[in-house]
Amino acid sequence: MMLDNFNLKTTVIYIATFLLLIISSSQLLAQGLPRDHSRWIGDIEGPVVDKQGSAIVYEFRFQETGTVTVYKHMTISKPEQTFDFEMIGSDIKLSGDSNGPIGELAGQTIRYVDDTRYAFKFVDGKTDIEIKKSNRLFNWLHIAFLFLLMFVGNEIARHYKVAPYLMFIVLPIILTPIWLDAGMGWFRIVKLYSVLLGAIMITVYRFNFGLKDHKWLAYVIIFFLGVNIFEACTQDWSQGDLPNMLNAFAGILNITTMLLYWSTIRIGSNKPHDMLWPGLTIAWIIAYDLWNVTFVYLNFPNTVAYTMIAVIPAPTIAAIFIAKGTWLQARAYTLAIYMIYVVTSSMWDPDITFVTPLPRNDVVVWTLVGLSLTANVLYFIFYYRYKITKKAPKKINVGQDMSLSH
Repeated sequence: MMLDNFNLKTTVIYIATFLLLIISSSQLLAQGLPRDHSRWIGDIEGPVVDKQGSAIVYEFRFQETGTVTVYKHMTISKPEQTFDFEMIGSDIKLSGDSNGPIGELAGQTIRYVDDTRYAFKFVDGKTDIEIKKSNRLFNWLHIAFLFLLMFVGNEIARHYKVAPYLMFIVLPIILTPIWLDAGMGWFRIVKLYSVLLGAIMITVYRFNFGLKDHKWLAYVIIFFLGVNIFEACTQDWSQGDLPNMLNAFAGILNITTMLLYWSTIRIGSNKPHDMLWPGLTIAWIIAYDLWNVTFVYLNFPNTVAYTMIAVIPAPTIAAIFIAKGTWLQARAYTLAIYMIYVVTSSMWDPDITFVTPLPRNDVVVWTLVGLSLTANVLYFIFYYRYKITKKAPKKINVGQDMSLSH
């Protein structure tokens, strides 16, 4: 498929931005840290962290000198503290300043579980946090695998009519007894099945042509997207920190600008009969991606690497390079594949952790928030300027060009 100059330039900028983030993340993690260390990581997520259900990552860097530097990756900060440690049998006893930035670990005993994991108590005194060794190479390979899994899975679900029914209905039915026995909590279960429902609705809409004239089904699908964004905005806002609140505002702007051209939603007349929504322009998608990356970065340091490098780019690249206008369909399919994989793999027990915390400091926080806010404010201005005056930017599509290649 041929791309116009704007789409090509935008695509190159989009991919280059994410590559730079990957490279800079790797370099920043390597800078300023001792070379002789054993890196162990543990994370905790949900209501036990805060009422918003965000996450915390504890990163331990053990030294042969008998000290350990601990980094606590939180929503918008990364405090660090160095402790002395000694081996008591197979357990590790920490000593240090209880008034320090991670003072809850002072005097803690990190209990030996087996040769591949230890555990310690969270600040609530009840919840165990398990830590495992981290291998940076394996972590990046795992993220690359996730990207390929979602990207290829989306193409299979697009081209083979039976595939999405097998992937999003039959497979979940088979796995449901296992999922319900995994002890994940209702939050993850509800999130999993809500994502699957969106993928199923799009599939039914695509292949049952009698439904294509019933716009209400398309509107229901859009409603799910809007609710998903709004839910994240409420979580950001309720954190109470200025970066979160500004990003919540960017998300609200993103919702208002997805309302244009709902009537353009249709099913492609040619195979593979994609669900097309030309109103979600590439500029809107990029504004959404920047908001979403920022939201996950600010709230979930344990999954931000997956989101930034695999989950978000997969549907965007598919919608730019493979099939223009299919972003919402690709987003639903790739996210459903990701959730199936995450929930199922949570029952495995590998010897290493795949949690990959990215650099966390004021520069990164405000850079991401600035990009998110700027992109969504500019698109909001261009969007409503075109909607009211019919004047649009020459090189940015905000709805003036609804043509598709299929």
